[in-house]
Amino acid sequence: MARSRFDIRKDGEFTWEIFDTTTGRTVIIGGKPYFDLPQDSADTLAGFMNAVDMVPDKDTLH
Repeated sequence: MARSRFDIRKDGEFTWEIFDTTTGRTVIIGGKPYFDLPQDSADTLAGFMNAVDMVPDKDTLH
């Protein structure tokens, strides 16, 4: 089974971010960084991004 491109990790005491597992960087899509999210939202969004093979902005790639 292929590794998921997007996953979540804590970025604060009660908040989570979505990160690109290939670069380790916070995901940015359409200029919006995906951080400071509740855990359930981050988990749902990461699952959706993986399901549709979403492509992050170039800023996420380096």
